[in-house]
Amino acid sequence: MKGDQSAPAPKVLLLATGGTIAGRATSSTSLNAYTAGALAGSELLQELPQLHSVAQVQVEQLANLDSADLQFQHWIQLVKRIREGFAESPELAGVVITHGTNTLEETAWLLELLIDDPRPVVLVGAMRPATALSADGPLNLFQAVQVASSPQVCGHGVLVVMDGQIHRARAVTKVATQGVGAFQSPDWGPLGWVDDFGVHVPPASGSRFVPFAALALPLDWPQVAIAYGCVDPPLAMISALFHSGVKGVVWTGTGAGQLSVGEREAIRAWPGALPLMLRASRCGGGPVHPCALQDELGLLPAGTLSPQKARILLLLALMAGMGRAELSALLASMPMITA
Repeated sequence: MKGDQSAPAPKVLLLATGGTIAGRATSSTSLNAYTAGALAGSELLQELPQLHSVAQVQVEQLANLDSADLQFQHWIQLVKRIREGFAESPELAGVVITHGTNTLEETAWLLELLIDDPRPVVLVGAMRPATALSADGPLNLFQAVQVASSPQVCGHGVLVVMDGQIHRARAVTKVATQGVGAFQSPDWGPLGWVDDFGVHVPPASGSRFVPFAALALPLDWPQVAIAYGCVDPPLAMISALFHSGVKGVVWTGTGAGQLSVGEREAIRAWPGALPLMLRASRCGGGPVHPCALQDELGLLPAGTLSPQKARILLLLALMAGMGRAELSALLASMPMITA
């Protein structure tokens, strides 16, 4: 009798980096006091035998830490492994990354700007440790593998799967410190959802623009700071920033990315060369548009990018040798809202 003639399950590469999804607490009722990154990725898979019906999952442990402790070296390692995985394995359906939720959106956006392959890269985390009653990690991971192995998500770029929703890397952000529904996509809304009946996303529209697809990441990255706007800000911090030699600054302005008169005067008074600078908003939603008062100082509007995502764009632009004109053109080519 011949064996099963059905098509083999798709292959998915799981890159484990730690986080709450791999967290362990001393009590099953403890949701806050736990150690992130205490369990290996292989241990997470052992608790999900249901995945065998969805995909052939190969797991690799790249790190095991709280994502607040993530460093540039971990990003270099992730990018290198994903590029290698896609280049070496044409049969690979997609990549899943287990990740802490604190900086998950930053890693997702970095990869969106660097990984030029139509196959999905899906980041997933959890808001409750693996040892908690009603832990959300197992279902999140199961659904992330569903998404990564689904042909219909090809061409959508880097995605985040949390609480049954599928989010774009560009749009997603963590909006709450607790609760399983802590991730949203302000201004954009989720791309789709995943449930018992499958993966539900609209068709991808054309080819993706990956501005730094050819960028080889160096070991030493430029220093880019984020400055936060507030009432009566301490202006000495501005000169201290510039004295420190930072190569870039993201100004998190009030409202639509506005800097105060005092902040603008402090920037104008700086006698040396100014770093490359972007303006974002502390509001959490809505765009930052061009403004003559800010633009004349060399501050480029970051559109709908959050301050932390604007910083990543600035980091990569600096590593690519971009100046203000090139960065301005790049920002203009990036739509604020995508259907």
